[in-house]
Amino acid sequence: MSLLLKKKIIPSLLAAAVLFGVGGNVFAASSSEKESFDSWLEKYGAWDILEQNYSQTSDTPELLLKRAETAFNLGRYSACLETLQSTPAFEDKNQEIIRLWLGGKCQRALGDPVKAVIWFSQAARLMDRKDMAEKFKDNSYLKSVWFDVWRSLYWGYRVIPESARESRKMLLEQTFSQAEQVWPSTYFILNSKSKLNVLNSTSDILPELSNSTIINDNDRMILVQSLAASSIGEWDKSNRALGAVSNSTVQTFWKSVNQYLETGKAPDASLYEKESLIRPESFVKAGVLEPAVLSPTLWQLGAPSSAAWNAFRKKLIEMNPKEALETIDRETGSLLLSSDLVTALQNYRLAFAFLTGDMDFAQKTLKRLDKDTLPLSLRIASAIAFKLPLSRVLSTADYGKNENLYIISGLCEAAGLNYFSDIDAPFWESISPKNFNQTINTNPLDRLLIFADLAKQLETNQNSKIARRCAFLFPQSKAGSESFIYLADQAATNRDFALSAYYLKRVDQDKFGPELRLKWLTAAVEYDLAIGNDAKAMKAYNEIRDSGGILPADKELKLALMIQQKGDLKKAQAILERIWSGRDQLENDELRAEVLFWIAEGEHAMGNKEKALKYYLELAWEFPEQNIWAVTAMYRASMIYERKGQFETAKRFLKTVIKRADRKSQKEAAQSRLDAIDGKLAKVGAGKEVSFPF
Repeated sequence: MSLLLKKKIIPSLLAAAVLFGVGGNVFAASSSEKESFDSWLEKYGAWDILEQNYSQTSDTPELLLKRAETAFNLGRYSACLETLQSTPAFEDKNQEIIRLWLGGKCQRALGDPVKAVIWFSQAARLMDRKDMAEKFKDNSYLKSVWFDVWRSLYWGYRVIPESARESRKMLLEQTFSQAEQVWPSTYFILNSKSKLNVLNSTSDILPELSNSTIINDNDRMILVQSLAASSIGEWDKSNRALGAVSNSTVQTFWKSVNQYLETGKAPDASLYEKESLIRPESFVKAGVLEPAVLSPTLWQLGAPSSAAWNAFRKKLIEMNPKEALETIDRETGSLLLSSDLVTALQNYRLAFAFLTGDMDFAQKTLKRLDKDTLPLSLRIASAIAFKLPLSRVLSTADYGKNENLYIISGLCEAAGLNYFSDIDAPFWESISPKNFNQTINTNPLDRLLIFADLAKQLETNQNSKIARRCAFLFPQSKAGSESFIYLADQAATNRDFALSAYYLKRVDQDKFGPELRLKWLTAAVEYDLAIGNDAKAMKAYNEIRDSGGILPADKELKLALMIQQKGDLKKAQAILERIWSGRDQLENDELRAEVLFWIAEGEHAMGNKEKALKYYLELAWEFPEQNIWAVTAMYRASMIYERKGQFETAKRFLKTVIKRADRKSQKEAAQSRLDAIDGKLAKVGAGKEVSFPF
């Protein structure tokens, strides 16, 4: 070290010793108790530096957990999970609890609540009851997440491969038992416990005919023929068949199913709402059929694509059913056909067999077919026609797909055939508003009733808890999409931009018409403004305006300020003035005052001092209680008056600023300007009589 540098440092150290007293003893005492650098970094949340430190350490359980926790706190959830999964279970029980619980938090942060509950449940197995209860109750929304995940796992129990069913059963029993210990008196626990018995049954699920008078056996046969027609894409023929259904409401429902499958447009559900038919209404609104809309081959018969086949299929469909069957029989005997074409013809045989109305022949035809090659429409038609066990309706492709089961069970119930009477209320039962809550409480696993309950709550009291549930359980529905948008907006407002992006990406903003797209664009503007993606925000805003939509005033104000900061003052001013023109609709005076202030600032920046002054004064006068804006406006006005040479007016405003300002810095700035003005007046002899030139 150079002599000069030493000379500079030594006096500084001496000065510090004098300033703080007996410095030697103080520093010595603190040194012996000094916390580690890592602990100090952790206290201040310097996770990025901590991550660098831990990445260079050995893989002891303690340091592995530290590394994982640091990655989690940095929002690097995948990296955290990779660290936790790369190590075998820890021998120390407390460390293993931490590892599993942190893994659950990662899965939850990554948007997979099912896996999160599995990790949490494994951690809970190692806890005593008291610790488990505290851990569960300390986590936001975990109760509703736990119940909804359990529902989802339970609903999917019948569509998992036989080899995995035992492990699913164990998981359901374990997670239910843990929930029962923590939340024993909830209606979900009390009314769902008996449903565990079905997990111990090895017998197949047989359908039950509903005792409703709204649909009869003849109606069911009509529905079978309608389904067969829709399986070959003959929607007009399918709808004509439905015209013979005895009940007009049932007829309307099944025609709306055809409409949805053919066009992708969700039908009107107001009829069911008027008649308090909650489950049919929910079936339509919950987007149950969406998978079949997105993948038409899930519903309709397919075949190898070729010009020859397409021409043959066209002729086949134009024939009457008996003639079509005879043609199929002749063609399937040909040795020149590929196995794919033979399979396609055999499946078409079942559709035309149903269309003849000869159910005995249709049943014999069905027995010769591989159900895995049949679309949902024909498997549902077979279930309704022959009251098949569920295992004979499900195909291998349905395994692991709850959504396919929802379509099968829902449409069978709409035909008066119930596979899950132990958990579902009757499909065509009218549920009055008075009995609504009681019906839901006694049927906590009825998916369509759950949707109705959530949709009702969203209408009356939308909040994050309800929106999260609706987005998780019913992501394909309009209510689910609106919930994603609401959550994205909330996340952006809270500056959790990664979460906002996660929600926005899960919405097909074009699916439910212009109204929902406008909501999505509004949330997107908030997100893009927050992350500084100005061009995208402006593009979304222009689309909102062009389509006749209105951006909420607070978001429109943010956009205007962004444009103002970018220097496009005229465009920003136009937006601000548009907001101000609708000031009567603004939610409060604070927002009105803020808008008026930024209008004044814009005029001032463009050199329109007189216009700016008018706005500043209007603000100070009209909104004196909005202190931050009113006081700042008076300070700005005083500066304009000072430049104009109207010193006494400027002084009056400055004195009010000094009196009313909340911040010391404002008072000091105003006092400084006041002193400067007084200095100017003293120099020019203020207070003397006016001198006239002539």
